[in-house]
Amino acid sequence: MPSTPVLDRTSPTWDVVIVGSGPAGAATAITLARYGQRVLLVEKRGSPRFKLGESLPPTSIGLVKHFLADPDGPEQQLPGLFNTAGNVSLWATGQADITDFFFTSTGHGLCVDRLAFDEALRTTAVAAGATLLRGVGFQSCARIADGSFNWQLTLSSGAGTRQHRARYLVDCSGRPAVVARSLGVPTVPNDDRLFAYAQWFSCTSADDDRYTRIEAAPHGWWYSNRLPSTEGSETRRLVVWHTDKDLPAAKMAAYRQGFEQLLDDSTHIAPLLRARGYHPCGTIRGAPANSQRLRDFCGDAWMAVGDAAQAYDPLSSQGIDKALRTASHAGHMIHYALTDCPQGGAGLDSRNAYVQQYDEQQRQLWQAYLSQRDYYYGIQPRWPDQPFWQRRRLLANEATG
Repeated sequence: MPSTPVLDRTSPTWDVVIVGSGPAGAATAITLARYGQRVLLVEKRGSPRFKLGESLPPTSIGLVKHFLADPDGPEQQLPGLFNTAGNVSLWATGQADITDFFFTSTGHGLCVDRLAFDEALRTTAVAAGATLLRGVGFQSCARIADGSFNWQLTLSSGAGTRQHRARYLVDCSGRPAVVARSLGVPTVPNDDRLFAYAQWFSCTSADDDRYTRIEAAPHGWWYSNRLPSTEGSETRRLVVWHTDKDLPAAKMAAYRQGFEQLLDDSTHIAPLLRARGYHPCGTIRGAPANSQRLRDFCGDAWMAVGDAAQAYDPLSSQGIDKALRTASHAGHMIHYALTDCPQGGAGLDSRNAYVQQYDEQQRQLWQAYLSQRDYYYGIQPRWPDQPFWQRRRLLANEATG
């Protein structure tokens, strides 16, 4: 850990600095700012880049509305979201299994356009009173003893570096977990090498399909969903191939010809694309999709939230739901801890009851996630001789062993 720095008492001061402004960071900022905490939300990127879409079940809709809907306004389509009718999966067998959301309390699920959705959350955070800095990266942090402040942070941008002081520090930087790693907190070793390769498709004709589609294959599995679109624009669809990064199918998927070859072998996604006249657009993008968690979820005056704390296999369809739920919990626990300890660091360590409650919740969520992940991979019995599926059985055995 860095040595105690020379204090810059002219630097801006905050109750909480949140590194990362994705769903977890923005939702944590919204929660804390609504309580009146002075929140700085730091976003490394000056402009948005690509984000893979995600499907949310009906049970997540109330949570999304909690953060984005105007409680006093009329019911309306929320930004970056598209209603889905259910799930169609070819998983345990070669026959389609349909889950229809019509019979749920909301009647639909959600498909998320991440760029628009994330921006809507950031806008809400600023409206709630948080300060957002774009194009500013986390460089380092060091503990200080300066009245009620526990941290001095160095943040960098194109204009140079600047120091900030904070009572509490939150890592919402996603899988890189830059704050936790700067504090010497490692991820727990595991042999999960899942990687996602995404290709966007577009067509000029109408596509009335509102189902999330999942399909198992010998070397991995497919995900596809129609995406939200503006009036008059082309219809867009996201198709994602999931496999282990070291397998030959991963090398194929990184290039259009190989991706299309893999896709042609799919049972129902490729025919759907052909029937509606879809053609690929843009480049294939890749992103880690493996299960991952920190050794420690929180400590003295710091906490990791969202994917920085623990990241899930997309098969769980829990990424955004988990980010929002744990952000809400983290925001409440941090507010209570700060309120109980107005004079600073002594009461904000890992022994704080609120910090311990958050830590325990994270550990329970991780165990529940592993059980669910292993169950869904375990009920897919086909291709038992293929490395991708053999590894899933091995991961399940390690988790229970």
